[in-house]
Amino acid sequence: MAEIGIKVTVGLQPIRVVVRDEVLNFSAPVVLQSTGGLPFGENPRRVSGIARNRPTVVDRVAISGQYRLVKWLLTILDHTNGLGVGSEINAFIKGGTIDFTEYAIKGDADSIGYQIDFEVDGEEARMVFTSFYDGLLEVSTMRIGVFV
Repeated sequence: MAEIGIKVTVGLQPIRVVVRDEVLNFSAPVVLQSTGGLPFGENPRRVSGIARNRPTVVDRVAISGQYRLVKWLLTILDHTNGLGVGSEINAFIKGGTIDFTEYAIKGDADSIGYQIDFEVDGEEARMVFTSFYDGLLEVSTMRIGVFV
């Protein structure tokens, strides 16, 4: 950590200001992480080895009560060919139905074909990812939810 002193004068009074250079690690946002249990279970979640035309559950969330709003950050990667897609999904769960929108799609979406769908099974909603891409994919999810 480096400290840099700066001399500042306000009116006729000199003030010494110290600026510190600190490295921040944003790779693991502690606020959004949990390990098993309520309310969300494992978060973030990563599923590797997803092959073409094989629907795969990449995330799941408990449906507590009648309404739930969940926002997902999604990353789809092909490490072998250096391709990736990032997007956001906003889902409103009302009883046994899910209305969702995928937006903010960035990266190699023209090269990596896929479909996202949701299914409800009792007290659980599942995000199902289907690849239309010839390589193996890794899907990572991070979710934020609103409890009602």
